[in-house]
Amino acid sequence: MAVQTYKCPSCGAGISFKPDLQKFRCDYCLSEYTEREINELTKTIQDKPEKATDKGNLKEEGKEQVAREESPPANHLASYDCNSCGAQVVTDETTTATFCYFCHNPVIISDRLSGSFKPNKMIPFTIDKEKAQETFLKWVGRNKYVPKEFYSNSQLEKITGIYLPYWWADCKIEVDYEGQGSSVKTWESGDEEYTETKKYQIVRKGSININNVEELAFTKIEKNLLDGIAPYDETKAVEFSMPYLSGFFAEQYNIPKEEITPKIEEQVYHYARTLIRETLSDYTSVADKSNKTEILSKTMNYTLLPAWVLTYQYQGKTYVFAVNGQTGKSFGELPMSTKKVFGMSAAIFAVASLVLLLGGILIW
Repeated sequence: MAVQTYKCPSCGAGISFKPDLQKFRCDYCLSEYTEREINELTKTIQDKPEKATDKGNLKEEGKEQVAREESPPANHLASYDCNSCGAQVVTDETTTATFCYFCHNPVIISDRLSGSFKPNKMIPFTIDKEKAQETFLKWVGRNKYVPKEFYSNSQLEKITGIYLPYWWADCKIEVDYEGQGSSVKTWESGDEEYTETKKYQIVRKGSININNVEELAFTKIEKNLLDGIAPYDETKAVEFSMPYLSGFFAEQYNIPKEEITPKIEEQVYHYARTLIRETLSDYTSVADKSNKTEILSKTMNYTLLPAWVLTYQYQGKTYVFAVNGQTGKSFGELPMSTKKVFGMSAAIFAVASLVLLLGGILIW
């Protein structure tokens, strides 16, 4: 099956996940379902095998599937038939969940969620669109020089819920550190000052588990923006379940784990050094002798994390605002209206001129 639309068992309309309810709801008949109910109701559809017209086609489809699993998708647009209205849904090469532009039903491109492109984990949305919009308006309200168009109703409607791809690593490291610590004590007795220096041999050995070390696996959004809405509560992660994508956009990774691994390892070693340093705070100074700490094992998990994203074009520059779809933490850059700034400057100048003029009259 190329695409998947989760339909309401009661009326047949498309259903989507509602973060405020933590359930799936049909916006037409208002029926509500849990994730378990949706999976059970659609299991027959999801498990139904696709029929190839002949053995040759079956072999070709197998080859195409292997190609999809072993390498990132090609850089091109693809079209799919909406299984609700039959219209064509056009997406770019990394989109895995979107909407039909004609019937507006949520569409999940299920053949892009298989093999190595099937996520291991995800964190479902807990912040809904209304809450994300409220967060945006509060953020904008901090600056009175923002152009009105930036927070108009039409602009607010553009805020988009999207699952973004990350690589999460669970690592076990073996610590093998040696150093020399110095403890210096100074005191005075009469006119004399004394200094006592003690040196200690430091040994730190043992195993440490460092879990959920994350790196963004997507190049089409600014990493600094997403770092600004971090962290996520990793304890709330669940096993990947396709229905949670319904009603949101979702992207597929375009940075393979082989490319991201050095960045993950760099983070892990940094965390290990930090943990070692935290045990050395009782010494005045520490000189490292050797550090043979190494990663014994590493498990990479392809994970989807939720975010609300809003973009705005102003005077040739793109401004992006994001809200953590789990915690509500926000980050972005505000445009500044030159008209508002000029108007305020003119008003201040006018008031200052008036004060100076009245002051001059009173003096004379």
